[in-house]
Order: sequence, then structure tokens, then C-alpha cells
Amino acid sequence: MAPDSFTLGSVIKASLGDNCLNRAIQIHGLIIQLGFDSNDLLTGSLIDAYVKCGSVRNGCDIYKSMQKKDTVSCTALITGYAREGSNCYDALNLFNELRRAQMKIDDVLLCSMLNICANTASLGLGRQIHAIAVKCEPNKDMAMGNVLIDMYSKAGGIEDANQIFNEMEQKNVISWTSLIAGYGKHGDGNKAIGLFKKMEYEGLVPNDVTFLSLLFTCSHNGLIAEGWECFNIMVRRYNISPRSEHYTCMVDLFARGGRLEEAYNLICKTTAKPNASLWGAILGACSIYGNTSLGEVAARHLFDIEPENSVNYVVLASIYAAAGLWDKSRKIRKLIENQNVGKNPGCSFFQLTDKSEALLLTT
Repeated sequence: MAPDSFTLGSVIKASLGDNCLNRAIQIHGLIIQLGFDSNDLLTGSLIDAYVKCGSVRNGCDIYKSMQKKDTVSCTALITGYAREGSNCYDALNLFNELRRAQMKIDDVLLCSMLNICANTASLGLGRQIHAIAVKCEPNKDMAMGNVLIDMYSKAGGIEDANQIFNEMEQKNVISWTSLIAGYGKHGDGNKAIGLFKKMEYEGLVPNDVTFLSLLFTCSHNGLIAEGWECFNIMVRRYNISPRSEHYTCMVDLFARGGRLEEAYNLICKTTAKPNASLWGAILGACSIYGNTSLGEVAARHLFDIEPENSVNYVVLASIYAAAGLWDKSRKIRKLIENQNVGKNPGCSFFQLTDKSEALLLTT
């Protein structure tokens, strides 16, 4: 007995998981074989499956072959672009196509577009999407408010993010954490810590991401005492077990402040396995403060963890050179040549803002 479209739709949903891309391809082939490839419902499900399996390209190919586009398929594909954090131009083309066809724009689609604006730091585009959101969804819910805070924070509009936050009738831990992270990235560590204290005062319980944002903030703003206090509050008051990312922030915090021994001792005491980020923070600080002995320790660990990363060899060679240890510096340089460790060429990213923003205004 041959399966019908409803059965195949259920199979597509059940196929998501480990090795899901191969399964999606196999089911796609079966759908074509059974003659259901023109079924809009299955087509939308396939696009969603490919996107969730990490193959936006396959989803895009299916979408282009559709005779009649719909909101579900378009939203699924734009959500995929948002997860990738790229292809802003293609996502905007899709969004404009949907608007020209006068298809319904829902909050899921708007949130995905705002996520793309956040990932590409497109403040102008974000403002326009925000205006469309106000027009289409005048009663902003908490999810939309959180996405707007995140977008404005990442795109350079921290005051706009703060205004959205203040205008929200209801806030959750994501709302507070997004704004805390935003102020931290904009170099206002004291404001971020003040928000955290206000959050506690209002009875909200921070999570591990909240503390990660706080520790990042303290690290990049030189707030050593405040960072150590936040770390202890996380462990003792909220019983949150630190992850490697938390330890990385703390090690970076001490290292940036020149307290290299404390950073090294923290690595030795950590319950998480030290990774490249931890030792990289130590090595970078040793280069700044000229600590040769500890730099050697950090570099040896990095050579074991990521032997093909040329940066670690170059930094150690520079540490030796700065200390006048020219023989050791030459040996490291020779080691780079012998192991054929290459350095990736540098590159820059820039955005054609005028072109992108003009694209969104098409109707």
C-alpha cells in the first residue's frame, strides 16, 4: 500500500535528528518517485526539513521550483538564512517577494528577519523591519521585544535597545540578558552590572547565559573585582556549575589585567577540561606582559590541542624574541616551516548599506 501525502509529511518530521540530511534526501527522492513533488504541503515540509538539517541551498532550490509560493515555505527558508547568519541579500529578496505578493507576514518571519539584521549589524534595515513589525503586529509580544533588543544591541543602537526594553510590559530573563550583553559590548560595564542588580531586585533568576554575558562584560571592561564577584554569585548563590565558556571569560579577565598567576591557577582548578580558548587567553597575555615561562606552558598545551594553528607558534616566537631569546625564537620559526603550518590570509567584511537598504524599500 503506497503512502499518501499525510504519511510522507509525518515521515519528514520524524526524520529530523542525527544524520537527518541523508534521510531528507532519501525522502525527497521517494516523494518525487511517488509523484507528490507538486504537493505544496510536502514541498513546504521538505524546505523546512532541509533548513533544519543545515542545507539551506537544497531548501532554496526546492523553493525556486515551486509554481505557487506560500508564506510557510518562504518563512522556513528565511529562518534558515537567519540560522546561518549570512545571505542577507537573498533573505531580503525573499522578504520583498513575499510583500509584493501581499502574503501574510507573521511574527516568526519578522523575528527571523530581525535576527539576520542583528547578525549582519544592519541597523538601517533593522529599523525598517521594526517599522513593518509595528504596522503588522502593533501589539508586540515578549518574543518580538527580545529580538528587537538583541538586534539594536548588536547593530549599534544601544539606546534604541534600552527604549524597547523600557517599553515592554512583560520581561523575562532573555530580555534582561540581551540588554546586559548589549551594554557590555558597547563598553558600558557599569551599566550592565547595574542592570543585573536591578534584575535580581525585581525577583528574576539569572541563568548561565546571563552570567556569561556579565563575565564577558567585566573581562572587556577591566572590571576584575566585579567579574570575580559575579562568578562567585553564580556558583554560590545560584548553584550554577561553570562551563568552559565561563572559565574562559574569567581567565581572560585576569590575563587582561596582568594577573597571570591567578589566571593560571584558575585553569588548574577548573572542573572543565581546559580548551584552546583558555590557553589562548593566557598566551596572549604572556605576549603583552612578557611572561616567558608561563607563555611556554600555554603554548605547549596549544600545540597539543590545535597543532595546525600557526598563530600559537608565531606568538611564542614573538615572546622569545621580545625576551632576547633569539635561538629559541628561530627554532619555533623553523618548526613552523618543518610542520608546514600555514597561516590563513587576512580578510575584511564590509557592507553595501545603501544598496541593501534600497532593496528592502521595493514594493
